[in-house]
Amino acid sequence: SLEITDCVCTYDGKVFAKNDGVKKEYDNLNWRLNKLGSERDSVIGVINQIEHRKKDSFSRTFDGVNKHFNEIFSKISHKMQAQLILQNPEKPFDGGLNIRVRDKNGKGMYLGALSGGEKTLVALAFIFAVQEHSPAPFYLLDEIDAALDRLNSDKVAKLLQEYSKRAQVIIISHNDSIISAADNLYGIWMNKKGESFVNSLKI
Repeated sequence: SLEITDCVCTYDGKVFAKNDGVKKEYDNLNWRLNKLGSERDSVIGVINQIEHRKKDSFSRTFDGVNKHFNEIFSKISHKMQAQLILQNPEKPFDGGLNIRVRDKNGKGMYLGALSGGEKTLVALAFIFAVQEHSPAPFYLLDEIDAALDRLNSDKVAKLLQEYSKRAQVIIISHNDSIISAADNLYGIWMNKKGESFVNSLKI
C-alpha cells in the first residue's frame, strides 16, 4: 500500500522517496479527485430534479387531458365510455398511451372492431381534449362528420357550437346537422367558364 506522511513516501513499508513535491502532488490529486466526486454528485442531483419535474409535469398534463377526454367523449357518444391509459404508469416515458373503450354496460371493446363513426368519435374526443388543455384560437376541420350518424352528428354540432363561443371554427361539411348549427355558410361554386366563386349565407 502507498502511504505519504509529511515528506516521506513509502510502499509496503519501504521508503522510496523523500520529497515535499511528492506529497504536494498527492494532496493536489486527492483534492481534484474529491472535487470531481462532489461535482458528479451535484450533476446527478440536478438530473434527478429535472427527471422528477418532467414526470410531475407530464402527470399533471396527462390527468388534465384524460379528464377532458372523458367529459368530451361523454358529450358526443351516447353508448360508450372511454379513458386514456398509460402503458407504464410508474415509468411513463418508457411506455406508450392506450385508449380504453367500454360499452354502456362496462364491457371492454376492441378499438379495431369499432365502426368508422365510433372511431371518429374517439379521435375527435382525444383531439379536443388536447386542445382543451391548451386552447387554440382557431380550428379548421375537414369533413370530420363524414362517418357519423344523425344522432352523433347532432352531438358533434353542439360541441362545435360550444367551441365557437371562444374560438373561430371553420369546418368543411356536407352534413345537415353541422350546417344547421353554423353561423355562416360559404359555398364554392363553378360557373360555365370553369371558374370557381364563393357564395355566402348568414344563418
